[in-house]
Amino acid sequence: MTSTYLNCEDLKVANRVGRVFLVRTVLKGDRYGLNDALVHDENSPMIEFYDFTYAGQLDFGRRGQFVSRYYAKTLRNFRGGTLELDGGVPEWILEPEALRPVLDLAHNLSEVTAS
Repeated sequence: MTSTYLNCEDLKVANRVGRVFLVRTVLKGDRYGLNDALVHDENSPMIEFYDFTYAGQLDFGRRGQFVSRYYAKTLRNFRGGTLELDGGVPEWILEPEALRPVLDLAHNLSEVTAS
């Protein structure tokens, strides 16, 4: 089944240890970065990952703790296996089954931005 998320902040995925990540798309014109201080000015959409464990806590805001950001085209070319979102935190990984909706999202974003 293909993901229907395009411009989203409501896709959440969980890894095998139960860590939940909020997945957010950043399209051209969207704000991102610390306190949303930057504006994405490229046509290439990005996908961000936030550790949702910390949503609303400790200055992390409603999305949780920022973990990583990838261009959608990078994830489209991902060839399987486990994705380490940050090598310094063992819990910040996504196994193939948790990554599937994110990869679907990356493919959907490529179709939208190509048209």
